[in-house]
Amino acid sequence: MIVLAIATTAAIYYTSTNSRSADTSKAGQTAYGLAEAGINNALSILSLPTNNALDRYVLCPDSASLPTLPCVRTDTYGSGSVTWSGTLVQNVGAGTAYWSISSSGYVRNPNGGGLSKIRKTIKANIPVVPTITQPLNNPSWNYVMARATGTGVAFSGCDMTLQNSVNVTAPLYVMGNLCMKNSAKITAGTLNVVGSLDQQSNQNTVGAAGADLPGAHIGRGCRYNGQTSHNPCLYGPAGSPNFKDNVWATPLDSSATAATPPTVLWNDWYLNASPGPYYGCQTVSGTPPVFDSPVAAGSDSDANKLTYKNDNAGLINLTPSSSYTCQTTNGELSWNASTKVLTVRGTIFIDGSAVIQNNVTNTYSGEATIYLSGTLLIKNSQLCAGASNTSCGTSGWDSTQNLLCFVVNGNGSTGSPDSQVNSGDSVQLVSGRFEGAVYGTNVIDIGTTSVVDGPVDGSTILLGQSSSSTFSGFTFVPVGMPGNNSVYALPLAPQFTS
Repeated sequence: MIVLAIATTAAIYYTSTNSRSADTSKAGQTAYGLAEAGINNALSILSLPTNNALDRYVLCPDSASLPTLPCVRTDTYGSGSVTWSGTLVQNVGAGTAYWSISSSGYVRNPNGGGLSKIRKTIKANIPVVPTITQPLNNPSWNYVMARATGTGVAFSGCDMTLQNSVNVTAPLYVMGNLCMKNSAKITAGTLNVVGSLDQQSNQNTVGAAGADLPGAHIGRGCRYNGQTSHNPCLYGPAGSPNFKDNVWATPLDSSATAATPPTVLWNDWYLNASPGPYYGCQTVSGTPPVFDSPVAAGSDSDANKLTYKNDNAGLINLTPSSSYTCQTTNGELSWNASTKVLTVRGTIFIDGSAVIQNNVTNTYSGEATIYLSGTLLIKNSQLCAGASNTSCGTSGWDSTQNLLCFVVNGNGSTGSPDSQVNSGDSVQLVSGRFEGAVYGTNVIDIGTTSVVDGPVDGSTILLGQSSSSTFSGFTFVPVGMPGNNSVYALPLAPQFTS
């Protein structure tokens, strides 16, 4: 009986121990699954398109005050809970970054007796790839585009005027009425006019005999030198008895190609541009530009940050007499005063005005969009695409390697420093040249001896002796270029470390 009792007791103990071990093992598996859920929760926040995966506060809950890092978060589920946190690690020189995530899953101890919860901890790194370029999403960047629409009535005013000896040699898109005066002409590129074409001088021509434009699409008809207007426009030389329009284009029709001006995401890029107001220089030399002052240092609230978006950084000289360096993980704005090279990368926001006026030929290297809440003046200077392109020739310009876009919001009428340009202008070139893309909320004023090689988008565009030189269409453009979605950085799959 004693032996039987010992055997029975041993069997009961063995069975109970195995049962507790099985319950503990099951709880451990559940805790591990919860820890994995914490990693996935972090990844989902980093992957949300409206979030910036390079924002060191992105994993923190919204708060009226600046949170202490790292932010520790707890999520509760029916089977238990998970506590997780992350730290952003950046290598500015290499342009790389990753989030170091630690996640612990907790499950009630099945053995009871006030024992500690079962815990499993997972650690993982989530690499983050800065986004610099995107495929071109808006075809309006293939034109010189004047957005003004005036009254919307044919021949009731001029929304864009070509005059003096202007010779347009780039694709031109006018959303309103186009007027031509003096000896202005259009000799190359596709022409789209949503409104009417009014040639007010007998020297005006669109295309030429034997040199047709690759297309002219004029929505509301033509009028030549005060003659009776008509729609559609008529191909061939003007004059009685045929009353044609001095237009040579194949095809020639009244169906303007559909094109929508790009939407500018001013707030998105004010908050997320790097370098910019809230992503300051991480590698610094010399005296780089001031992107904004002051900034909302005491709150991570977007609404609070946006209250400082008020053009208060002053006038920034992008090409001063001394060099400077400003680098972040996903952006750069640096100037070499000796070689006259401006290095650009990413999306940059200067909450003020900028000027290029050092009386020499400068070049830029890289792909970037520079936002200015104020105005832009390029005077007695050139800024060419490509670090070795000191002649500003477009034949060797590879826009997939070197493309700078200025996006400018000022109007020259709000006092200094915006008043460096004419009242009503966002951008003004005076004896200047620029190879790249330009967007102006207001007028883009390209002076008599100035030229922009590349697409131009303004409320209206004042051309000097010529428009943009012929430029190839874009395939990939800087990610901050208007018309593209705001994409800041892409998180990759987690790499489990322990």
